[in-house]
Amino acid sequence: MSLRTDRVRITASFKRKEGVSKEAFDEFWLNEHPKLFNSLDIVKKNILKYEQAYSNEVVAKAIGEAGLTVSPFDAMAVFEAPSFEALMEVFTSEEYRTVVGVQSVKFFEKGGHMFASNFATIIDN
Repeated sequence: MSLRTDRVRITASFKRKEGVSKEAFDEFWLNEHPKLFNSLDIVKKNILKYEQAYSNEVVAKAIGEAGLTVSPFDAMAVFEAPSFEALMEVFTSEEYRTVVGVQSVKFFEKGGHMFASNFATIIDN
């Protein structure tokens, strides 16, 4: 087994901004954020894969009741690109900040966590 060499990944975790309902947050994250993000030329040029994940309150409760630590985040995204430079080109671009960033801060707390990684797929059924 080896790490993939054809792409890299950033996994980002976000918390809902105080005062924003879960319904409004999920609506933005599922329907508006992808439209904004996918409209950018820099994204079309650099991003190979973009996936979203949503917190599940029922499962989170069961995890906690099992004595495991529940993540404090409300949403997660996985972004893949050919290189870390390509990923950073997206997230540091003026285009991203002025189109996606200004809308996202209305729904997300500042200080989301980003985890940059090389990765290996172990199971993919």
